Amino acid sequence: MRANRKRRFVALGLWLATVPWIGLPADGQQGSADQSELQQLKGDLKRIEARIEALEAAQAAAQKPALPTQECAVTSGAQIAPPQNAQPEKNAAKEPEAVKEAEDKNTDTMDAGMGGEQINLPYIPQLKIRGFGDIRGFVANQNLAVIGNNPGAPTLATQGGNSTFALGLMDLFVTSKISDHFSYLSEVGFEADPASNGIAVDLERAQLSYTQSDKFSLSAGRTHAMLGYYNTAFHHGTWFQTTIDRPRIFEFEDSGGPLPIHNVGVSAMGGIPSGKLGLHWLAEVGNGKQTYSLQATVTPANALADHTGKSTNVGLILRPDKFNGLQAGFNWYQASLVPVVSMLPGYATPAFPFSNASSYYKQSIFIGHAVYIRPRFEFMVEDAEIRDLPRGSNRPLYTSGGYAQVSRAYGVVRPYFRYQWLNPNFNDPNNAWVGRWVGPNAGVRWDINTFIALKAEYSHFDWKNFSVDKGGNQALPLLHKTIDELGTQLTYTF
Repeated sequence: MRANRKRRFVALGLWLATVPWIGLPADGQQGSADQSELQQLKGDLKRIEARIEALEAAQAAAQKPALPTQECAVTSGAQIAPPQNAQPEKNAAKEPEAVKEAEDKNTDTMDAGMGGEQINLPYIPQLKIRGFGDIRGFVANQNLAVIGNNPGAPTLATQGGNSTFALGLMDLFVTSKISDHFSYLSEVGFEADPASNGIAVDLERAQLSYTQSDKFSLSAGRTHAMLGYYNTAFHHGTWFQTTIDRPRIFEFEDSGGPLPIHNVGVSAMGGIPSGKLGLHWLAEVGNGKQTYSLQATVTPANALADHTGKSTNVGLILRPDKFNGLQAGFNWYQASLVPVVSMLPGYATPAFPFSNASSYYKQSIFIGHAVYIRPRFEFMVEDAEIRDLPRGSNRPLYTSGGYAQVSRAYGVVRPYFRYQWLNPNFNDPNNAWVGRWVGPNAGVRWDINTFIALKAEYSHFDWKNFSVDKGGNQALPLLHKTIDELGTQLTYTF
């Protein structure tokens, strides 16, 4: 209103300044010349008023912040504003496409929902959430609770039967492109626990990544360890993988797997100038497994490592240009394991299987892989050798495992076959609990549509593992069974 009044006063002053130049005839009649001049002056007055409006609009635009800002409610009393010397053109060129699109649509918002002072942000990165889940059914010739026992926490046979329906992992996959070089990724899993039949929540991955180019990238946080191929290509969403389950050697730690599937620390990888060979390097440093007791080995150390030594992992990967889809690689992983022998299940009982257990082991893991992946054809083979050397001993304990898998798609139907092996040393308290699993899997995957798939699979295993005493401890003697199992899985993404 004030601007309009000001504009009218300026225009009125200009008009009054022109009045002395307009002659008024004594007889009250205006000649044609005077009439024409008056109309011209009125037109000039309108043009002047329009120019004033344009100047005021330009002045108001010049006083706005250099970048679009959004208000964020937080509990802090601080006030953060964007830099005064920010240059929209340069910053816009560096922002990811999702951010620029959000700015254009005026959709950047962030609200902590806690009240308090306002924080102005240049822009808010766009967050994306994808979901994965599955429903399973199994029938076997053995008690599923016995053959599915986990390390240090077996499920009693009275809690299981030979058939069951089961909820698979419901996985929320969260990503955010923060800038051209920085991104964030996390996976939150809701998983059914066989022992309690309850639902547990696990933070599977939470990592901040910096990607300079295909020559160098760096990640920090809780990641999937870069061990072999399967653990880097397939994560917690079963919709991605051809088969129902992961190979036993790559089973997750809390499901009885022997490998350090997760890493809490720092990971880096990049390309090596090698022409058409496509060589890449990788390196990781982390806390390694918690090993003060067997029950603690189900996860890496998320906050406090139980020993000073850190795990290391280095490797090389070959991806030749001439063979699109071919990859081969090798890993060497080292860590310290420090189990407290008195906390192992069954300690001080006649059936305790680890009379020669040590309180310190030097662990080395060697993994080699070769895969050839095309849209219609899949071939994968990997082998892992785990070497645990007790302190003061020159006799290492070995656990070996691996798999070979092949599949081919015929339209939306993909038959597959896998042969796998896992042979632990039952004198090694670090890996004996994973059990022996040797045998084939054969099945078929049917992609019902882009987002839903149905799998049916038959498995045959030669199996060995510890029995369970009255106190619920896994102990000697070893059980030896032949397992035949038929499984189905409805897996989906949303």
